[in-house]
Amino acid sequence: MSSFKCQNWLIPQSIQDMIPKNHICFFVEEFVDSLDFSEFDMISEGAGHPSYHPRIIMKIIIQGMLSKERSSRKLANACRENFVFMYLAEKVQPEFSTICRFRRNNKEFVKEAFKETVKLADENDLIDLNLICTDGSKIKANASKKMCLTKEQIGKLDSIIDKMIEEDISQDEIDKEICGNKEENLTNLEMKNLKGIVKKYRESRNKEKIKEKCNIAQEEFDKDSQIKRVSLSDPNCRMMMNKKGFFELDYNVQFTVDSKNQIIVANDVCQDRVDTHQLQPQIKNVKENIELKKDTKVAVDCNYNCGENLKFLEDSFLDGYVPTLSQEQELDNREKTLIEDDYEYDWEKDEIIFKGVKLKYFSTWKQGKRPRMRIYRSEDGKVMKKVIEFFRERLRMKKKMENKEAKQIYALRKSIVEPVIGNIKYNLGFNEFSMKGLRNAKLELNLASIAHNLKKIWTEKGKLPTNNKNSIFYLIIENNQIEL
Repeated sequence: MSSFKCQNWLIPQSIQDMIPKNHICFFVEEFVDSLDFSEFDMISEGAGHPSYHPRIIMKIIIQGMLSKERSSRKLANACRENFVFMYLAEKVQPEFSTICRFRRNNKEFVKEAFKETVKLADENDLIDLNLICTDGSKIKANASKKMCLTKEQIGKLDSIIDKMIEEDISQDEIDKEICGNKEENLTNLEMKNLKGIVKKYRESRNKEKIKEKCNIAQEEFDKDSQIKRVSLSDPNCRMMMNKKGFFELDYNVQFTVDSKNQIIVANDVCQDRVDTHQLQPQIKNVKENIELKKDTKVAVDCNYNCGENLKFLEDSFLDGYVPTLSQEQELDNREKTLIEDDYEYDWEKDEIIFKGVKLKYFSTWKQGKRPRMRIYRSEDGKVMKKVIEFFRERLRMKKKMENKEAKQIYALRKSIVEPVIGNIKYNLGFNEFSMKGLRNAKLELNLASIAHNLKKIWTEKGKLPTNNKNSIFYLIIENNQIEL
């Protein structure tokens, strides 16, 4: 078998000819070219360096997300070695710092680009708003457990940094500040972590930046009274339990998906350990991105079942399907561990019948950040029952979810929103944030959502216009070329 490895082409081939005609990169190019870059200047790497149009960097980043590659260095390397990235980069070779800077400085633009994917899907009749589903998941933050400190330790570190800045400190003074009156061999694991952090920061030249991290960490303690430790590597993340039962530093990500083609119509990243308070923000985000119908059905799991959410759905004229924990356990054929609302309610007289005793409304009670409660009491005052403020809405929802049709609609949720989370985590490789901070986490999630939506649109549509001509793309599923 002969080969001609030293043979040159008589006529140099176009890079485009080296890429399969049905490759998704052509759709990525078309989508990015449709975005509005009028407010951008040319991107320059500095004096004497070439300038790039921002569309080039945007194409590289989106294609990188589709190719399970988010590292700025590896994306820059791909622009030199990979035909697809060379084509999208328009034969220029931006440095990794340029890619990183563009991604970090254009969070709002990326957010608007995500909205454009929703708009594009809607224009091509790929979104069905008769039923939308919301769900949350935990994604690991780019943070270290070894950098976790308590509020008191953050205060100690802050005072140590002040002394370092003054440059009048000795090792004995540092040890005394860290350990107090404890002997060296009696320090616990947390004390050892603090000592390691101090040793690391002592070698750092930019101590003002370290002090700024301490201030941010202190602010996180002030915002959330429930947290016991904050990681200096990313103060915004929280310690959460993952599906494997391990505690790790995570962010809570939220997705709202349509029922027709699993297009993400809204997303968000939050610090909440549970999903309860994320339904209302998700619905508001959906309304910002696309117009909802008045009778749109909303299916969410029992984690979103609280009185405030149920009242919000009723007030918004949305048809909610939210089971209680016991109802969800029954639907999943699991053993019931809790029985909610163990009482009867007289709707006409506003009376609760608890253990055979009639209770009348007595007063409203609230303590701290806990939800407002209504107190019902018997006439002799011996029997009392506390219920959530919007318990009527929950009773209505509970009765509704006992209906066979409601159970069937709710059952669709698993096949609508959960595969989307699986696709983003495993097919796109987005199981850990690479950037630090809540705002940067939202940016990365928007990029992942853009990649997901573009892939769905490209797969389902089959034909998309390119340069005012019809370019026929082979359907991925039929050709079995890319896993979904």
